[in-house]
Amino acid sequence: MNAVSRRAATRSASKASLRPQPKDAEVAELGRKLLTLPRLNAWGAFLTAHKALETILTRELESACGLPLTWFDALAQLRMAPGERLTMTQLASALLFSKSGLTRLIDRMVETGLVQRLARPGDRRSLHIALTDAGEEKFRQALPIHLDHVKRHFAAYIEDGEARAVESALVRMASAVRRESGL
Repeated sequence: MNAVSRRAATRSASKASLRPQPKDAEVAELGRKLLTLPRLNAWGAFLTAHKALETILTRELESACGLPLTWFDALAQLRMAPGERLTMTQLASALLFSKSGLTRLIDRMVETGLVQRLARPGDRRSLHIALTDAGEEKFRQALPIHLDHVKRHFAAYIEDGEARAVESALVRMASAVRRESGL
């Protein structure tokens, strides 16, 4: 076999090994149906918008009242919870944080007096994270600032007629991802 024939045979063998097997073919076909160009474009726009929004909302909230966005989110979750307290597991799930990441966040928030750790009645092994008076006050200070930023940087770009479709799609995604990730 000459060099040209060997290269052609090698290319054919490589292409054959890359061809989808029957099960892979089904998955590939499903992928082609679901990942249409409009959906791929929506994915790219979602990623870009999410990163840009998170960056600007964090910067502006921290500049306006000294509160990082993740801290605001933790305060908001606690503020909405019954008795303004949650277990670490509940708070980690609400914030989509790992338990170790949440522990570091709560440590810093306890140091600044915004939240406190409280024993759970009847369960000495676990704790509640609760809003302090200072945390309540900081949340009240930050809320109108945050809502203004959300209005300017997010809501201003969604028409009322589009809002339900955007919400519906994002809620479906969030629910599915939470189920699949165990959060």
